[in-house]
Amino acid sequence: MAHTVKACRRSKHHRCPRTRRHKHRKPVKPTGTHRNAAGVPGVTGGTATPGPAGELPGAPAAIPVPGESSSPGGGATPESPAEPPPPTHVQVTAQDTEGFRFVLSRTTVPAGKVIIEFVNHGQDEHNLHTLEPGEGSEGGSLPNTAPGGHPQLSLEMRPGSYTLFCSLPGHEAKGMKATLVVQ
Repeated sequence: MAHTVKACRRSKHHRCPRTRRHKHRKPVKPTGTHRNAAGVPGVTGGTATPGPAGELPGAPAAIPVPGESSSPGGGATPESPAEPPPPTHVQVTAQDTEGFRFVLSRTTVPAGKVIIEFVNHGQDEHNLHTLEPGEGSEGGSLPNTAPGGHPQLSLEMRPGSYTLFCSLPGHEAKGMKATLVVQ
């Protein structure tokens, strides 16, 4: 025999299904399918009361906002200054099997801390030098790296176009150079 499901006529229970006749003069026993006015399952009749930390039972936890901490008074107080964004990674691959070249994993990065990962996929040693925009001064370099080597260089880069090249004799002229744009 199938049970019919009727909606409860009581305003606080307008969404709950009922499978038996409610007597609204008496409190309804929690069955797990009822929701109170606060939307908390399993608690019927009345209102939910805050718990020890002021939360409603079954309510989702508060999500912290970066740079703020909540105080007992309910207001937000600033923490330490905002942390800098994480460094951007760029992989520069040196290739010399089908011509000399540098291949960049990305050609544009945001200004700030940049970590350049130099990977020598060639058959010869290669190095990496960076020239800063405008001035032409060296921003940083990595020494000669054997095939299969994978050193890293961390730089604080400001906006502009940086030239990356290998300084070994003839390598830049053969095409082992690239441009990295910092925005």
